[in-house]
Amino acid sequence: MKAQTADSISISNEDSVVKYKLVVVHDTVYVPMPEAKMPVDSSRIIYAKPVGRYDRGIMNYRFIPKHKWIGGVTVSVFNFESDNSRLLFSLLKDIDLNLRTLSVKPFVGYAIKDNTVVGLKLGYSRISGGINNLALNIEDLDISLKDIKYTDDSYSFSLFHRSYIGLDPKGLFGLFNETTIGYSMGSTRFSRGSGESLKYTDTSINQLNVGLNPGIAIFIMPNVGAEVSFGVAGFTYNWEKQKKSSGEVGKRTNSGANFKINLLNINIGITVCI
Repeated sequence: MKAQTADSISISNEDSVVKYKLVVVHDTVYVPMPEAKMPVDSSRIIYAKPVGRYDRGIMNYRFIPKHKWIGGVTVSVFNFESDNSRLLFSLLKDIDLNLRTLSVKPFVGYAIKDNTVVGLKLGYSRISGGINNLALNIEDLDISLKDIKYTDDSYSFSLFHRSYIGLDPKGLFGLFNETTIGYSMGSTRFSRGSGESLKYTDTSINQLNVGLNPGIAIFIMPNVGAEVSFGVAGFTYNWEKQKKSSGEVGKRTNSGANFKINLLNINIGITVCI
């Protein structure tokens, strides 16, 4: 809804005179706003819809205009090696482990209305890690592990809904919350030992998931923006099939939920708006 402006008024005190312009909202509510703070283009203001007869006066700025297309890619990378964390393992001896994660997710979306985008996201992720050697000897406790490896490759596609909140009249800074519902499939291998003593378990995984990912977006160029998002909540349902090196097979289903920031799901991306 576009705001209508009335005549200017002046309010004075002993020290100064402040000039205000009246902004008419829904033809019934008058909100005084200093002229110096009025946006150049008042059509960029988006007012929250009133609840019944009550207008909360919440103001939002247009960040992604209606009928615009957006596209881009987000990347998440995590790399950990025990050689770089000597303080953490100062009490442990003979330790050699590593963990690497990589996630790439291209996406495309369409603004069905101002600051509301729906779209499709594809993804590929890989997790690899291993314990080459781990020895712990505390009094009567003696633990020794070595030659343990884990790999996980998965492909996914999901539908997403984004709600943006513009933070400034020029549309440069914004917040968003992304809700996704998707499906992924992949395979994992967990192995122990090497050579003739090698034992492994292969697992094929299918997953349905729902996720909430808030984030921050900034337009660094007129039609190009950067964004950072965090996975804070999710619901998953998995069905898996397993096969061991000994020939045994099995299957299972499981579900779960989490409500915390996932350090392995921090995504940095580039967005193009056309």
